[in-house]
Amino acid sequence: MIKVPPWFTDKFSMEKMTKFCHTAWCLQFFKQVLAVRGVSIFFTGTPGSGKTQKKRYVLGYLAPFETVIDWDTGKDDIQLLFTLGLPVRILIPWGCRLELRGNVPEGTEILGVPTPEILFDMIRPGAVNIISLRNFFLEEKNLKRYVRAMFAGFLLRLRLDRFKEWLPAVMSVDEAHVILGNLRIDRSPEGMATGQDTANILKECRSKGLRWLIVSQGFYDLQGTARENTPCYIISRGTIVEKRDNPTLNYLSGFARTCESKHGWIVLPNGEYYGKESPIPFPLFEGAKIRILYRGFYDEHKDLMDDLEIWDQVDPGLYAERMTPGEPAPVIPSRYAIGDQV
Repeated sequence: MIKVPPWFTDKFSMEKMTKFCHTAWCLQFFKQVLAVRGVSIFFTGTPGSGKTQKKRYVLGYLAPFETVIDWDTGKDDIQLLFTLGLPVRILIPWGCRLELRGNVPEGTEILGVPTPEILFDMIRPGAVNIISLRNFFLEEKNLKRYVRAMFAGFLLRLRLDRFKEWLPAVMSVDEAHVILGNLRIDRSPEGMATGQDTANILKECRSKGLRWLIVSQGFYDLQGTARENTPCYIISRGTIVEKRDNPTLNYLSGFARTCESKHGWIVLPNGEYYGKESPIPFPLFEGAKIRILYRGFYDEHKDLMDDLEIWDQVDPGLYAERMTPGEPAPVIPSRYAIGDQV
């Protein structure tokens, strides 16, 4: 018998917890995933299969206990994040603008990040932190270089407890191939290097209480290292997995070919799965009525030819903190000062 402790149940309504605590798969999901910090989840399914809705369902259980960090896909998916009942902070590249129109909750912040290396220092605990980058870059390669600059030194700082103010946390990445690399689409050096950097972070972040919610259209859209470090899977319609890679997902993918978008199957870290021939009906969430406008491009006037060139820019507005102060120039006295001396 699994008992759900009060520290979890007290955060939700009695009606919701009554149903949760009397459902076998919910109890196992709590024991193996929700109650264990750092356990990552991989959501997969074809477009329109309800992956983002399922991710929102899981975030609803994690948000009261872990700092939420979500990557904006640029496709108006972040409206769902305004329904978690927490203040929202949106981080955008310096020099760009993001406008929200409509029923914007009080306390919503939009902050420009002076340099990508300090972005994770601007994460706010107790809030939904949205990293909005994708619609501010003209070139995909420049976006990946910006992401690599963000993660430069991330693992070292994580091991040194530099982020303890906002840990434990959940890193939610929709359209994950953009951040974690997709060798089937992007074989460029930038894409491979970005994927390797984030895969290394995935391997080490669990011990520090940082979990990932990875959402991708295909099981094979990500590097193998990323898939291997997500022990829990939530699969939706259209999932295709070879038997040699994961026999359980291969078996369930047969039922997922013609299911509805609200349906899904959960495969737990111990290999057990729930739903079988009768899938789990996930709830539908309505997003906030907010219109999002993206203004400006970060790389419009910057040629990021090399991943280290971002350190060599001399734009005083963006990189003032890295500029070396010049030698003091001689001050020529005014004629009034000379007159006073005479």
